[in-house]
Amino acid sequence: MTTSRQNSESGPLQRRAKLGGGRRRERELRIRVSDVEYEEIHEAATGAGLACSAFIVRTVRTAIREQRPLDGELVALHAELRNASRQVNAVGVNLNQLVRHANTYNEVPESVQWLAAYCFQVVRRAEAVIVELSRRLP
Repeated sequence: MTTSRQNSESGPLQRRAKLGGGRRRERELRIRVSDVEYEEIHEAATGAGLACSAFIVRTVRTAIREQRPLDGELVALHAELRNASRQVNAVGVNLNQLVRHANTYNEVPESVQWLAAYCFQVVRRAEAVIVELSRRLP
């Protein structure tokens, strides 16, 4: 068993990020594993380009997030973002049609101003939802 921090094929292993402000994690968690479990963990961590401890922390935190019940408000925000994405796509299609018309007939349709204002409104709302989601996500 090797405990080297360097993988000869892919270079140095990525260490898990420090906490904000350059602080290090202070707590230590010791676990016992069998030789087979150690090899499986080490192989998976190396495959992910991580040190074993970084791999274990990431895996456990992912499992914890998956166990949390769905937050109805987060689901609603997600649906709102998906709707905003569809609206922005539709606006993009309309803008392409208007630009094609402008290039073909050398005139800009009146609806361009309304459509641009609507697009800005949708994007601003999507940005607000993204900020709210980032506040709520772990």
